[in-house]
Amino acid sequence: MRSTKNALSSLWQTLFGHPVRAFGAVSLMLLVSLAIAPAKNHFSEWRHYQKQYLALIRTRGDAVTLQRHFHDGIQQIWLPQLGVVDRCTTCHVGLKEASLADVSTQPFRQHPVIPHTSDQFGCVMCHRGQGAATTVEEAHSSTLAWEQPILPARYVQSSCGQCHRSALTGAPQLNSGRNLLSRYGCVHCHTIKLPDGTAIKPTDDPPSLEHIADKTTREWIYAWLKDPQAYAVTATMPNFKLSDPDARDISAFLVANSTSIHGDTEPVAKDQKAPDPTAAASLYGESFCASCHAVQNAAGNVVGGDVGPELTRIGTKAKPEWLRAWLRNPRVYDPGTAMPHYRFTDQQISLLTGFLGNKTDSDLLANVHLDAATPEQIAHGKLLATEFGCASCHEISGIKKPDNFAPELTRIGSKPLTQISFLPGMAHTVPDYISAKIRQPRSFGSAVKMPQYTFAPAQIDALTTALLSLTDRAHDLPQSLTVPTQPPSNYQPAGKAGQLMADMACFSCHAINGRGGDMAPDLTWEGSSVQRPWLQAFLKNPGTLRPALIRRMPRFNLSDSEITELTDYIMTVYQTPAFDRDSMPSSGYPAAQVEQGRQLFYSKYACQSCHIIDTKADKGYIGPTLTQVGSRLNAAWIFHWLKDPQTMRPGTIEPNRNMNDEDARALTAFLMTLKSSGKLEAKK
Repeated sequence: MRSTKNALSSLWQTLFGHPVRAFGAVSLMLLVSLAIAPAKNHFSEWRHYQKQYLALIRTRGDAVTLQRHFHDGIQQIWLPQLGVVDRCTTCHVGLKEASLADVSTQPFRQHPVIPHTSDQFGCVMCHRGQGAATTVEEAHSSTLAWEQPILPARYVQSSCGQCHRSALTGAPQLNSGRNLLSRYGCVHCHTIKLPDGTAIKPTDDPPSLEHIADKTTREWIYAWLKDPQAYAVTATMPNFKLSDPDARDISAFLVANSTSIHGDTEPVAKDQKAPDPTAAASLYGESFCASCHAVQNAAGNVVGGDVGPELTRIGTKAKPEWLRAWLRNPRVYDPGTAMPHYRFTDQQISLLTGFLGNKTDSDLLANVHLDAATPEQIAHGKLLATEFGCASCHEISGIKKPDNFAPELTRIGSKPLTQISFLPGMAHTVPDYISAKIRQPRSFGSAVKMPQYTFAPAQIDALTTALLSLTDRAHDLPQSLTVPTQPPSNYQPAGKAGQLMADMACFSCHAINGRGGDMAPDLTWEGSSVQRPWLQAFLKNPGTLRPALIRRMPRFNLSDSEITELTDYIMTVYQTPAFDRDSMPSSGYPAAQVEQGRQLFYSKYACQSCHIIDTKADKGYIGPTLTQVGSRLNAAWIFHWLKDPQTMRPGTIEPNRNMNDEDARALTAFLMTLKSSGKLEAKK
């Protein structure tokens, strides 16, 4: 130890024992320290990549052009409005070079074509990571000083959601995830506030449980609580993994707490004859119940729509007395239901009640045996219903809808890692945490109340993508740099016609003035589109306009006065201000112009590829049939539709042919002659 101290003391004396030697030693140390920075810069990763790039392009035919575009040194994009300092292009030097499409090596690949450029938004807006870094590790990975690593490629669409608040063409995974958040009721429990201050609203329609005992039995409720998907594979309600006693007690509470509504049950005659199964199946088909409801066929495939609940085992669930009353008028039990009021006759109600009542599953309730509920079980059931947040989705008498039942997810995409409890062996990233929490929420602890969903891997990725779009940056962006969502329409038709439209649930399928579904055509300009006689006949007995479609409008058994009320309202109110519907005649077009239109239809524009006029020769099943279009549509509507279909009905698949006025008039003249069975009207 003493010898070491003596050696250090001798060295100190040698270097700093005399002022001249001390000055020389300090100068040498300064020179060495000054040399470290340029040496480090010379051997830096980014310079290595730039040298590799130059070697790559040297042998290419466009080497001169690529060399001219190349800039050495650290490259930086600074976007103060976005808070972006981005040096990614220092290494990714070939991003903008279209001629490098054949290069697959990173970081020299050309960037895929997108609507934006790196000069507009930088790289970190979409890919995240630390844009100011100049090493691969610091730029791409989480470090002690940086928690936002590069976003995995499969979630990159989430970044689109930071600026684009509504559905975006080109980002289907993001769109799907946002739809799933609403459709599966995630936002019943989790608040998600948008930058404009509004909150995402659920689009599912969980039924009220205030009158559940009139609809079904305690045994069915128990089986449903144990496993919703055992009853309906399409059920959106998750599995809470309840124990047998807990399911028993919740079912006891719901039945004991249920109250009756006058008219929500209807006695079934004891001497009623068994319905004709063929007639019942025909009525079910003619009513197009499958447009909204699915059933599982013998092969295990789910066939039908997803607007209403699955009906595979409805006879096991619904009491016949309730089913009869529901079919007579569903709004007695649920005023806000999407189910239309069909105005079925007594005979039709009997047929459908028997048909649906036979859709049973004897195995579902085979092992369910419940004793009479005790007061203690009922009280415990209420406690459980409160603890599991059942009232977040369902209306339950005696339980208030909870506020902030589950953590708010408004900025989940930027959640600090220090606030996350990761599972052993899990990568410490926000995407990995979110996807794991969706996949198996109870794996994070027995105290977690979040239930188990049956999402497919693609759905988990879509949900993760949507949640990753909810970042601090999304909320802090200047409004001028965002694409806001369209506020939801609260349009409500007025008067008796409005009441009829609500009774028939027109908005479940049709959109009007921005409100409604997309299963059927938008009716916003229907009064400018169709002719009055056709509309009256259609409301009385809807026929098909698209033979290839399974989903069609059912017959609602409207009275003549109701049809007149609806027709008057539609023809008067739903008119476009763009043109006068009576500005063109419905007949009397010159024969030469009609023939010119026919030639255009079958040759220049090949309309028969999508539409049918001649049922024997035409094969167009994509668009509506035009066999009687001259009796259905107004001439002015046809003309303006041919000129620009997207203006008349945004989102239509009808292409814009950029048709001139002469061709549009000739085609209109031809189509207006198609009055019956695809034949030209008689020449006058």
